[in-house]
Amino acid sequence: MNTPDVETALRALEDARRILGRYVDRGPRDPEGTLERLLAVLDREDLVKALDRINGRRVIRLVE
Repeated sequence: MNTPDVETALRALEDARRILGRYVDRGPRDPEGTLERLLAVLDREDLVKALDRINGRRVIRLVE
């Protein structure tokens, strides 16, 4: 059962996997840029609220 909240979480997970996949591919790496992109995906307000609703409890933000 994919609710809008689950869809939001799955989209964020797919985005994060794509970012990490680019990082582990051969070639030059940008750890700082990768971390910034991951934070942009995983600390979005819509994702935090979706996780709150899925978990039924407050999810702590990664960055305050």
